[in-house]
Amino acid sequence: MNIWNFLVWLEGLLVVLFLVAFFILSERKVLGYIQLRKGPNKVGLVGLFQSFADFIKLLSKYKTDGYTVHSWFSWFGCAILLICSSIGVFIYASDCGGLYYKFMMLYILILSTFTGYGLLMLGWGSWNKYSLISAVRVAFASISFEATFMCLVLVLGVIYNDYGNLDITYLIVIAPLNYFAWSVSLLAESNRSPFDYGESESELVSGLNTEYSGLSFIVIFAFEYVMMFISSWITSIVFYGSYIGLIIFHLFLFIWVRGTFPRVRYDYYVAVVWKYGLVVSLIYLLSCYGLIIIIS
Repeated sequence: MNIWNFLVWLEGLLVVLFLVAFFILSERKVLGYIQLRKGPNKVGLVGLFQSFADFIKLLSKYKTDGYTVHSWFSWFGCAILLICSSIGVFIYASDCGGLYYKFMMLYILILSTFTGYGLLMLGWGSWNKYSLISAVRVAFASISFEATFMCLVLVLGVIYNDYGNLDITYLIVIAPLNYFAWSVSLLAESNRSPFDYGESESELVSGLNTEYSGLSFIVIFAFEYVMMFISSWITSIVFYGSYIGLIIFHLFLFIWVRGTFPRVRYDYYVAVVWKYGLVVSLIYLLSCYGLIIIIS
């Protein structure tokens, strides 16, 4: 990596982390108003510095890890999540800088696959029953939705005839079904409500996060929000032509869905994905491919 690539990555990282800090604050404020209460409003002007105060507090936390708390496996999981989020930020910064990646969508698909391994290591290496159950749930949910998500990416490749920087705008008009399925897939891939089986705080204490604090918790927590930002950016590029307002709109959708819909029962989720989601996505892929052949 030359100095220019490093500067591009650093600039993108700072911008994304700054946006993530205010996105976390916005989520807490919006969820507060959804629940008819005020969100954070004490630190700084109307609570604008709450996220920075929480970050400093987490950095100051120190926890002595006993020999039955973590294994080296869990730290590999943290490293994988950190690397995946860094690569996602680099792709975002490179695209904003005008660089072209021929297989950008495939890179995003690979990132979503590797995050499943990272989350599995986090739970498996914690030596905690709640974390282990959560890791098994996340791993199987990732496998379940990976094939559906892959079909949606292939549909984009068939329509655009390219997996790079997708320049055609308003795909939502051409393929509204793809937009709906894509949005649901991103909720599942991001482990957000109503598919937040990685946390499931009402069932598994805090799921994967149960045994983590301080810097390791910051990595896990920030990774989730960084990937939500990258997902919103990809969605705005693919379906609308990349407008900053639509990135904010899709980020708001993550918050609204979390505050509105209850968690789907796990067995229902798996059954629907395997019985209907995969079949419908395959039929949709073959239909798009056949239509493109007929038109061309």
